[in-house]
Amino acid sequence: MRIALTDHHAGLENLSTVTHNPNVKLAPPELSENEALAQIAKKVIWWKPPAEALTDPVRFAAQVMTFADWEDVQTVRRQLGDALFRKTLAETPPGVFDEASWVYWHNVFGISPVPPLPKRNLC
Repeated sequence: MRIALTDHHAGLENLSTVTHNPNVKLAPPELSENEALAQIAKKVIWWKPPAEALTDPVRFAAQVMTFADWEDVQTVRRQLGDALFRKTLAETPPGVFDEASWVYWHNVFGISPVPPLPKRNLC
């Protein structure tokens, strides 16, 4: 079996795949913490540049907790901590969470009873 080889000193430009084998999974290159968070921000707050999206950690965490995939959620939890996720549940902006995500995250952190979803105050 032939696999993809990389020269660790030369970077990604020297990545050469000798034979494509769908059963061989290559790990993506490691990103810095900031790069990883910026990529996640692009996915969950697509209407803002990542640097701007990351200036509001509660909104960013709420978007992650509702819309991110499992891997991205775990990355954010590792890098920003569960304290931010707990704070987000306490200070969440209205209109972000869906019912299932709201209940799930309260159960994850053992917060019971689950309060009602925050509602927008429209005139």
